[in-house]
Amino acid sequence: MNSHPARFEELERRLVTVEKQNRQVKQLGAALLIFVTSLICMAQASSKKTVEANEFILRDDGGSIRARLFVTTKNTTNMTVPGLTEPVPVTTNPKPALALYDEKGQVSGVLDDDSLSFFKSHVSLGGGILTMGDQTSGVVVSRYSVGLFDEQGFEATLGRRALATPRTGETQMRSAASLIMFDRNKNVIWKAP
Repeated sequence: MNSHPARFEELERRLVTVEKQNRQVKQLGAALLIFVTSLICMAQASSKKTVEANEFILRDDGGSIRARLFVTTKNTTNMTVPGLTEPVPVTTNPKPALALYDEKGQVSGVLDDDSLSFFKSHVSLGGGILTMGDQTSGVVVSRYSVGLFDEQGFEATLGRRALATPRTGETQMRSAASLIMFDRNKNVIWKAP
């Protein structure tokens, strides 16, 4: 009995789901960009007055912060990227940002000059990488590959990926036409070509 078609059907189903979520994120990002642009355009007065501030805060009727427009500070931190075992050091320079808050005052989304993140739905788009999921399961879409990983530790990569041969220690970059599946110990359980 050949279980590979069933695995490919599951992978195809997951890929269709990822593509649907990707379209939704793009549509939401476009809508948010149009909204912010329209707010800026509406704020343009015919007089030549300039308003300057370090931060703009939008509050609801109860006084809770619902949105902030501000400039971030320079920051260096280690970021855990789904599918990678080692944290990656990341330095961010000051940039304008729009933070959205939920009714409890928790940040629910951030839009800045190179990324769009929604924390409740665990979706992030930035630096050419789309991440959906959390630290235990999800999807990572980059320029050259799509990676899937689950809470049991299994992983699959469709596209380019560096693959080390344990016997020789040699690392080979697999082509965009490759599919590699890993067990929970990151051992290759199937690959093509």
